[in-house]
Amino acid sequence: MRVKNKLFFLYFFVFFLLLSCDNLFLRFKYETYECENNQFKLKKVFIKNYKPGELVDVEIDNGAFKMEIVENTDQLMTIQREDPSIFIKINKNTNLLNVNLNNHISNIKCKNFIFKM
Repeated sequence: MRVKNKLFFLYFFVFFLLLSCDNLFLRFKYETYECENNQFKLKKVFIKNYKPGELVDVEIDNGAFKMEIVENTDQLMTIQREDPSIFIKINKNTNLLNVNLNNHISNIKCKNFIFKM
Protein backbone atom coordinates (compact mmCIF):
# COMPACT_ATOMS: atom_id res chain seq x y z
CA MET A 1 0.00 0.00 0.00
CA ARG A 2 2.86 2.37 0.78
CA VAL A 3 4.36 1.83 -2.68
CA LYS A 4 1.03 2.74 -4.31
CA ASN A 5 0.83 5.93 -2.26
CA LYS A 6 4.37 6.90 -3.18
CA LEU A 7 3.68 6.24 -6.86
CA PHE A 8 0.46 8.23 -6.70
CA PHE A 9 2.22 11.23 -5.17
CA LEU A 10 5.08 10.91 -7.66
CA TYR A 11 2.67 10.85 -10.62
CA PHE A 12 0.68 13.72 -9.13
CA PHE A 13 3.84 15.79 -8.65
CA VAL A 14 5.11 15.11 -12.20
CA PHE A 15 1.66 15.86 -13.65
CA PHE A 16 1.44 19.14 -11.71
CA LEU A 17 4.97 20.06 -12.77
CA LEU A 18 4.17 19.48 -16.43
CA LEU A 19 0.99 21.54 -16.23
CA SER A 20 2.73 24.46 -14.59
CA CYS A 21 5.43 24.68 -17.27
CA ASP A 22 3.85 26.68 -20.08
CA ASN A 23 6.94 26.66 -22.29
CA LEU A 24 8.18 23.15 -21.58
CA PHE A 25 7.42 21.77 -25.05
CA LEU A 26 7.50 25.10 -26.90
CA ARG A 27 9.60 24.89 -30.06
CA PHE A 28 9.13 28.48 -31.15
CA LYS A 29 6.98 31.54 -30.58
CA TYR A 30 6.33 34.41 -32.96
CA GLU A 31 4.56 37.57 -31.92
CA THR A 32 3.17 40.22 -34.26
CA TYR A 33 1.76 43.65 -33.50
CA GLU A 34 -0.32 44.95 -36.40
CA CYS A 35 -1.19 48.63 -36.28
CA GLU A 36 -3.95 50.49 -38.07
CA ASN A 37 -3.57 53.88 -39.74
CA ASN A 38 -1.33 56.21 -37.77
CA GLN A 39 0.80 59.30 -38.38
CA PHE A 40 4.04 57.28 -38.56
CA LYS A 41 2.59 54.73 -41.01
CA LEU A 42 3.80 52.00 -38.64
CA LYS A 43 2.25 48.79 -39.97
CA LYS A 44 3.80 45.85 -38.18
CA VAL A 45 6.26 44.77 -35.48
CA PHE A 46 7.35 41.13 -35.84
CA ILE A 47 9.14 39.51 -32.88
CA LYS A 48 10.73 36.07 -33.09
CA ASN A 49 13.49 36.47 -30.49
CA TYR A 50 12.98 37.90 -27.02
CA LYS A 51 16.43 38.37 -25.50
CA PRO A 52 18.07 41.82 -25.21
CA GLY A 53 20.43 42.34 -28.12
CA GLU A 54 18.31 40.29 -30.54
CA LEU A 55 16.69 41.92 -33.58
CA VAL A 56 13.03 42.65 -34.31
CA ASP A 57 11.51 43.36 -37.75
CA VAL A 58 9.54 46.61 -38.01
CA GLU A 59 7.57 47.67 -41.06
CA ILE A 60 7.04 51.42 -41.48
CA ASP A 61 5.34 52.74 -44.63
CA ASN A 62 7.03 50.81 -47.46
CA GLY A 63 10.28 50.16 -45.62
CA ALA A 64 11.45 47.40 -43.30
CA PHE A 65 13.86 47.99 -40.44
CA LYS A 66 15.75 45.79 -38.00
CA MET A 67 15.57 47.08 -34.44
CA GLU A 68 17.43 45.87 -31.37
CA ILE A 69 15.71 44.69 -28.20
CA VAL A 70 16.96 46.85 -25.33
CA GLU A 71 14.71 45.55 -22.54
CA ASN A 72 12.16 42.76 -22.26
CA THR A 73 10.01 42.02 -19.22
CA ASP A 74 6.62 40.37 -18.77
CA GLN A 75 4.84 43.72 -19.18
CA LEU A 76 7.13 45.81 -21.40
CA MET A 77 9.48 45.46 -24.36
CA THR A 78 11.72 48.29 -25.53
CA ILE A 79 13.29 48.29 -29.00
CA GLN A 80 15.42 50.92 -30.73
CA ARG A 81 17.39 51.84 -33.81
CA GLU A 82 19.92 54.63 -34.40
CA ASP A 83 19.48 55.52 -38.09
CA PRO A 84 16.72 56.50 -38.54
CA SER A 85 16.16 57.31 -34.89
CA ILE A 86 13.32 55.03 -33.76
CA PHE A 87 12.47 54.10 -30.17
CA ILE A 88 9.42 51.92 -29.40
CA LYS A 89 8.06 50.81 -26.01
CA ILE A 90 5.55 47.97 -26.28
CA ASN A 91 3.11 47.54 -23.41
CA LYS A 92 2.28 43.83 -23.63
CA ASN A 93 -0.79 44.13 -21.38
CA THR A 94 -2.57 46.88 -23.36
CA ASN A 95 -0.96 46.37 -26.83
CA LEU A 96 -0.15 50.08 -26.81
CA LEU A 97 3.05 51.11 -28.58
CA ASN A 98 4.76 54.32 -27.51
CA VAL A 99 6.66 55.35 -30.65
CA ASN A 100 9.39 57.98 -30.83
CA LEU A 101 10.38 58.55 -34.47
CA ASN A 102 12.91 61.35 -34.96
CA ASN A 103 11.73 63.00 -31.70
CA HIS A 104 8.04 62.87 -32.68
CA ILE A 105 6.15 60.85 -30.06
CA SER A 106 2.81 59.08 -30.40
CA ASN A 107 0.88 56.24 -28.77
CA ILE A 108 -0.47 53.68 -31.21
CA LYS A 109 -3.02 50.98 -30.37
CA CYS A 110 -2.22 47.73 -32.18
CA LYS A 111 -3.55 44.19 -32.37
CA ASN A 112 -1.38 41.41 -30.99
CA PHE A 113 -1.15 37.99 -32.62
CA ILE A 114 0.87 35.17 -31.05
CA PHE A 115 1.80 31.95 -32.82
CA LYS A 116 3.24 29.13 -30.71
CA MET A 117 4.30 25.65 -31.65
